[in-house]
Amino acid sequence: MAKIKIVDELYIQAGPQIGFLLSAKDEFSSVGNSGEEDILENYNKIDFSANIGLGYQFISGLNFGARYNIGLSNINNLPDSSSLKNQNGVFQFSVGFRF
Repeated sequence: MAKIKIVDELYIQAGPQIGFLLSAKDEFSSVGNSGEEDILENYNKIDFSANIGLGYQFISGLNFGARYNIGLSNINNLPDSSSLKNQNGVFQFSVGFRF
């Protein structure tokens, strides 16, 4: 991630991100039947994305940030669904302290 200061306390962030899928489960429940099914094979294991964000760091070290993650990869791996495209999109908020 690149971090560019706009003014002393305010900054923007941008850059690539790679994600790795470790687990995917579907929980189901109906009358007299419930359980959990592993659906890992329905998704691609690697996801490439781009991030863009904005943050503010106080002189005291306290900082706040917001970022949006734009999925670039099709994460769908279902058979016979070449026309179906699924991508991740994530808002992230952070609070931190730098010392």
